[in-house]
Amino acid sequence: MMNKLIREDFTRLDQIDPLTEVRDEFTLPQGLIYFGGNSLGPLPKRTINTLETMIQKEWGDGLISSWNKENWINMPRELGNKIAPLVGAKLGEVIVVDSTSVNLFKVLTSALLLNKNRKVIVSEAENFPSDLYILEGVNKMFGESYERHLIEEGDYEIDKYIDTSTAVVMLSHVNYKTGRISDIKRITSVAHEKGALVIWDISHSVGVMPLDLHNCDVDFAVGCTYKHLNGGPGAPGFLYVHKSLIEKVSQPLTGWMGHIQPFEFVVNYQPANDICKYICGTPPIIAYKAIESSLAIFEHVSMKVVREKSIQLSEMLIRLMHQECISFGFELFSPRNAEQRGSQVSFTHNNGFSIMQALISHGVIGDFREPNILRFGISPLYMRYVDVWDAVICLRKIMKTDEWQSEQFNQKGYVT
Repeated sequence: MMNKLIREDFTRLDQIDPLTEVRDEFTLPQGLIYFGGNSLGPLPKRTINTLETMIQKEWGDGLISSWNKENWINMPRELGNKIAPLVGAKLGEVIVVDSTSVNLFKVLTSALLLNKNRKVIVSEAENFPSDLYILEGVNKMFGESYERHLIEEGDYEIDKYIDTSTAVVMLSHVNYKTGRISDIKRITSVAHEKGALVIWDISHSVGVMPLDLHNCDVDFAVGCTYKHLNGGPGAPGFLYVHKSLIEKVSQPLTGWMGHIQPFEFVVNYQPANDICKYICGTPPIIAYKAIESSLAIFEHVSMKVVREKSIQLSEMLIRLMHQECISFGFELFSPRNAEQRGSQVSFTHNNGFSIMQALISHGVIGDFREPNILRFGISPLYMRYVDVWDAVICLRKIMKTDEWQSEQFNQKGYVT
């Protein structure tokens, strides 16, 4: 039987944390405990200066000349090359452009055009809704000619749904509700054995877990930069295409910036012969500058160390919740095995929304997902172990006093 946890157990872990100094890179309000990094990362301090310089000098003074002088025009590709080491990609396989949903539309269409003779798309019923909406929209664009096999949550035998009729397997690496990890290497291999192509959404794993897309022979992947990469609200997404496919693929959004020579302004479209074919319109440079500054933090950070701390933070959270709050009706919704769990821990409770709102009122920021899920994102770059202790003790007080039953905590805003 494990010893009862006390606050000193958490402070001791903070004292030996190899990522302690990285916390100083971020602007975090005093007294706030932030479990929301799996929705929106905090503001890096260096981003403030970067944006001031960009706006006042590069834009204010440089104006249009900055497209060349400051190399704005190449930022989509250059930022992609900065993300490449974080996802296990080769240079030239990643580009930062548009949103995650738009990028999924592009790569899903690309994949279907490569596998024209197959008419089944395999995904999960509990995939992130936007991914399923894009799948639905693409299918309509193709005249409802594809059959969708949506695997139910809890059915992990994905192999049995992939056969020689499967065109594309489209999955999330980490489930947004449960935090459950899907095995990229194994599932990609099984799909390829059957002749199917694979698209992975890595939005909830990039920046907190080691990834190895190229060596796992992943065909396509999409992700976002505003969660664990801390690029800012609404920051552009990115997409990955395996080098073996880049020259073969086409994509549907044939905007001028994806042309092989966009400034020749010719009438007919000819796509770029590299990853830049996935650019559509003019790059949003202010947003790109914010991403550039946030990615600089990762240059001296080991993803192995980040993952190790993520697991330890999660384990301490689960143990402490069991010790202090299990009697109040909370149930662990994430996998108990740390190797099967991404960088978040989810619990269910019949009054989950009100309880989370009460926590937020005390400066403990997590989020809620329907129907009854309290999510706690684990962000090792800035989260302290003592934050876990303080958050759970705060939750215990809320439950003991029934504070969550106050009417104010039952009012839902548009964003939950």
